[in-house]
Amino acid sequence: MDKSRLEHLKKIAQEIGDAPNTVKQIELLTQGFALFSQETERLDGAYHSLKEQFKSVNSKLEEANKRLANKVQELHVLTTYLDNILSNISQGLLFIDFSCHITTYNKAAEVILKMPREKVLFQSFYDFFPDDYFGFSMREVFQKGNVPKSTFTTIVFKDGTQKDLEIDNTFIPPKKTQSQELDFTEGLIILIRDITEIRQLQISANRADRMKELGEMAAQVAHEIRNPLGGIKGFASLLKRDLAGNPELQSLANYIVEGTDTLDRLVVNVLNYARPLQLRFESTDLILLMNDLKKSVSSDEIFPKNILFSIKSASPSIYLSIDPGIFKGALLNLVINSIQAMPKGGNLTIELQERYRDIVIKVNDQGVGIPKENLKKIFNPFFTTKPNGNGLGLAETHKVIQAHGGEIEVDSQVGKGTTFTIKIPLKH
Repeated sequence: MDKSRLEHLKKIAQEIGDAPNTVKQIELLTQGFALFSQETERLDGAYHSLKEQFKSVNSKLEEANKRLANKVQELHVLTTYLDNILSNISQGLLFIDFSCHITTYNKAAEVILKMPREKVLFQSFYDFFPDDYFGFSMREVFQKGNVPKSTFTTIVFKDGTQKDLEIDNTFIPPKKTQSQELDFTEGLIILIRDITEIRQLQISANRADRMKELGEMAAQVAHEIRNPLGGIKGFASLLKRDLAGNPELQSLANYIVEGTDTLDRLVVNVLNYARPLQLRFESTDLILLMNDLKKSVSSDEIFPKNILFSIKSASPSIYLSIDPGIFKGALLNLVINSIQAMPKGGNLTIELQERYRDIVIKVNDQGVGIPKENLKKIFNPFFTTKPNGNGLGLAETHKVIQAHGGEIEVDSQVGKGTTFTIKIPLKH
């Protein structure tokens, strides 16, 4: 009720009290009620108008809340979608902002770098990694804005293992705005790819090509040697016969014959190595094959009594399509190599594991080990550290394993022993 109407009602009330008769009082009272009714109607109209305004505002607010809820849901779906992509890509992904804090770090990065996500996320890069960890200076990147598009680096971890990494970098420079504050989307995107296995495959492929060339060359040389070697042996045999009356000179001629025999055996070995393998595959129980191998080696008189030879497998039988004779010969080379590496005795173990796609065979010894500088050479033909070795045993084993579609790796520590790991695919 406005002030003028209120004053008017007060005045009517006062006049009613001052009125000399009842008729005058009734008239004044009627005027007061009429004025009060008008004011009540006005207030009621104002109330209904306010009520309608409230409904309109409330309806608009509900619509705004619905739109906001839809936006939140869309944002949640989009965030989940992006998180799923980041979590399931095979490449490691890091984002480092201009304060050098790691704001993105996916599962692949966690696996590749062996650093848990919850430990490094939103923390300073320098708290966990050196400045040149990825093959370039992180400080120079943010100072000068220059970063190589791709780098290659080898990371050596605390447990002694190492990985070859390919790093792709994308730098997002700061935008020139009136505000001096940096956008959280500005910084360095780092994609990490583990190429360790690819590098190993490249090394194996290069070794195979090198061995092929050596084999072809050795075959040609062997043929060239064998012809004059036969003549030397023939003339030496005739000389030995003619010197029957002179034992001393005859023994010298005999040395020539024995030398030619030794060279001939070497030539035969070289030709056998250079000749392509003709495999006859058949389903073979590897457990029986290993036990036969153990029996034949252990029953040999020259087998050292201070070596404990054992076969380990979680399965009673493991079947694989191989050429049993040739495959057994390749394993025999590894076993002989292990025996010769344990002059003081120890444990010689062949362990078999059946996995989803392949069979793993590990030949482990407790011998003298292989120096690190020789590990990449041991499968090369004619490489040997043994006084009486010809360097063809492990080369032949490598050739047989490759012919079966598999691969062979070696891990060795000087003074502790050596493990040869063979992987043969179930389907090849």
